[in-house]
Amino acid sequence: MAQLRDFYIRPESDPAHRPEQLEVTDDIESLLQQIKMTLFTNKGEVLGEPDFGLEVEKYLFEFNVNPHLLTKEAYSQLDRYVGESRKRDINIRPAVYNDDKSNRDIFVLLIDIPEVKNTLSIFYD
Repeated sequence: MAQLRDFYIRPESDPAHRPEQLEVTDDIESLLQQIKMTLFTNKGEVLGEPDFGLEVEKYLFEFNVNPHLLTKEAYSQLDRYVGESRKRDINIRPAVYNDDKSNRDIFVLLIDIPEVKNTLSIFYD
């Protein structure tokens, strides 16, 4: 069986960044990278895949975000573009936190991966 190999794309700002690493051979690290890439890519940015990406940045200043539709779209994107997600029981759920300082609600997509200790959180307003 061929071993998984992918580019290492963890940013320098990430506390777990390893500057000497060029490739990923770990399934979980590759899965996390693919999830982040899929959720933060804008539709139309990937040549040949016009529907690839969730475009979470567009929700930053939206006032009427339906968290359940966004969750459904996130599941759809991961199922279609992140092959490793079909092998694992990944759970995505919306959450709302009140920010008293700025008098607003902060919406978060919580992504639970069984093998990862901490929940991956994608923030949007």
